[in-house]
Amino acid sequence: MDAAAGGGEEEFVTYAQIEAYFNNMALEGPSAQDRMDGIVSQIISLLPAPFVPAPDADADESSDSDDDHFSLTSSDSEDAAPAAADRPAVQGGDGQDHISRLPDDLLCNIISRLPTKEAARTMVLSTRWRCVWAATPLLVDDAHLRAADGPRDFHAVRAVSRCVAAHPGPVRAVRFIRTSFHRQEHALERLIASLAAKKIQDLILFNRPWPLDMPLPDSILDCASLTRLYIGVWRWHFPDTTTLRPAFPNLEELGLFHSIMEDREVDALLAHCPKLKILSVAIAYISRSILRIKSSSLRAVMEWGCSFDEIIVEDAPCLERLLFQSIFDRRPVKIVHAPRLEVLGYLDLQLHALEIGGIVIRAGMSVRASAMLPSLKILAVKV
Repeated sequence: MDAAAGGGEEEFVTYAQIEAYFNNMALEGPSAQDRMDGIVSQIISLLPAPFVPAPDADADESSDSDDDHFSLTSSDSEDAAPAAADRPAVQGGDGQDHISRLPDDLLCNIISRLPTKEAARTMVLSTRWRCVWAATPLLVDDAHLRAADGPRDFHAVRAVSRCVAAHPGPVRAVRFIRTSFHRQEHALERLIASLAAKKIQDLILFNRPWPLDMPLPDSILDCASLTRLYIGVWRWHFPDTTTLRPAFPNLEELGLFHSIMEDREVDALLAHCPKLKILSVAIAYISRSILRIKSSSLRAVMEWGCSFDEIIVEDAPCLERLLFQSIFDRRPVKIVHAPRLEVLGYLDLQLHALEIGGIVIRAGMSVRASAMLPSLKILAVKV
């Protein structure tokens, strides 16, 4: 695995250093873009599953125009109605429309399980279905907008913006994992502002580089309604705004993937998430820094392939799971206060020094009560 993916001993402080590293490697093998795509594929595999599975990339969508891929505002389109009428009728039925007789809540549930385009197309069925779609919280996934082998000039940000503008109701979730935001920074800024106004709950925002050094829009701090947020391959300098109200008062799940952060930014971010339950940090380039866990709400922390010098559980009264996989130099894992911790690992005896209650645990030592974790049920050790 490349050093930038966690397999070497390189230390990166800026994205410029990471780009230079990849460009140098490209002289002797795959291009920098290809190597980065491989890393992004790895970290995407760690993401939560999508609400609606992506359509088959091999499906024949070559005849669709850009407008046909995303024609949510044309509910009275002359082309849309015949498409439904041309489908063969179901054999053996009584010819009655039993689905439309279902209650609105159940119909909303059905629509929410459809890919983005198919959900919007239900508007052409009848006036009632148009109202049902409008009342269904919106789910948008860039995997639903264009097949993986579609035109490279397809503007996913523009398409999602049209979707959000066309939908009169709230936005439940937006998922970007296939889109490069290069030269679309202003469009993304406006989109995130629209999502904040629509009370978005779930946002997965991954940038598909190149280039790497893309700033995350500051408008992300206005999305106070978020309950889940995963960001990847962004430059995000979280402001030290401890005197202000929490930026994410409802956030319960946070993922920071392929990022460069400092101690103060992590500390400030956690302070702005008073309801946070799950924290995931993967491939974070953090030189000479500490992952300090201080939260009254956190229940699970996952760290994978990062370069923290230390992991310190300073004050986490609700923490139940602490999972980490180190790949750099030896470092301590310190647990000061975690009375509910049940799962701990993977502890690498070659890399980690476990410290509990200020006492470094060594083989054969007599352990004091203050250095015990009576709540621990699973200890994973790599030998």
